[in-house]
Amino acid sequence: MNASSPLVSIIVPAYNAAPYLAELCDSIRAQTHPNFEALILDDGSIDNTREVLEPFRTDSRFKILNWSLNRGVNAATSALLIRMKGECWCNPGADDVLHPNFVAQRLAVLEAHPEAAMVHGPAEFIDAKSARVKVDFPNLKLPANMEGARALSMLLQHNIISTSSVMVRSDLTRLVLPHFLGDWKYAQDWYLWLLLAATGFDLRWDEQILHKYRAHENSLSGRASHAATRRAEIRLVPLCALSTAAQFSPLAARLWSRWRKTLYRLWLFRAFNLQREGGLKPDWLQLAARAFYGANKNHASLFREFCKHGLGVALAGQKERSAIQKQSFRVSGLAQINDPVFF
Repeated sequence: MNASSPLVSIIVPAYNAAPYLAELCDSIRAQTHPNFEALILDDGSIDNTREVLEPFRTDSRFKILNWSLNRGVNAATSALLIRMKGECWCNPGADDVLHPNFVAQRLAVLEAHPEAAMVHGPAEFIDAKSARVKVDFPNLKLPANMEGARALSMLLQHNIISTSSVMVRSDLTRLVLPHFLGDWKYAQDWYLWLLLAATGFDLRWDEQILHKYRAHENSLSGRASHAATRRAEIRLVPLCALSTAAQFSPLAARLWSRWRKTLYRLWLFRAFNLQREGGLKPDWLQLAARAFYGANKNHASLFREFCKHGLGVALAGQKERSAIQKQSFRVSGLAQINDPVFF
């Protein structure tokens, strides 16, 4: 990096974010590290997001893009990552707020630790009116440094990274970006973190609270209507991301060899429950089958897959339940990895 003043890309996909976006943009302008580009993509909003962004067009550091149709957070994030010019990037939510020292302090951590791919940290939670709120969120005791192999294993067990808190190296991101595949609605960030961890670089934890995360009913994570998609992607993302990462990473290949059957069988169990509830999409079955069997696998049938893996599904579910009972924190991924941070 240029030690004097490296360029940082602040990427912000925005969809119907008009009530909060100006506050985020003001907090970007207030950064003590002045050398940044703010790439903001209005992803087909149907509110007045475009009008809210208009005053910020006069700041040459702000680059505002517009899509006429909504393509989703995965497509918007990918487009901005391709366009970015910074040596590092961060990704606040369109309804979040950055501390004035966010960029400077997160960047300082990366500059001090060239072996790290990214740094993340905790959040202060606020509501729709920007008032501070308490949330029932676990206080995990994460180590300041997590070496690559453990970082990848832990991320298979749970997405411990708050996207709004990150600062990430752009060169490593460009290496894995061609593998950032799939139209993920809920867990696209988790997929990307798994790819980055597969490079073998470390993961840094900075305990300083440098952003405000807005928790409200209209946020993506707060929409009950997305419950089936969330439940599906929580099982699909570790399976598909590790399968993809195994194509370029010896570290991921070793973990894939060990856990591929378990990941696939846990997905089949989830798919069975989604089918009973009427929430299973055929595309999810094909996506999982291609990850497990290979790109040429087509026309997977839940019935046929249960005929092949039924006993394995039962054993995987039993081991998963046993692992969960021993942990103080309910993970969303592969509980059987049993990282001690969750005990």
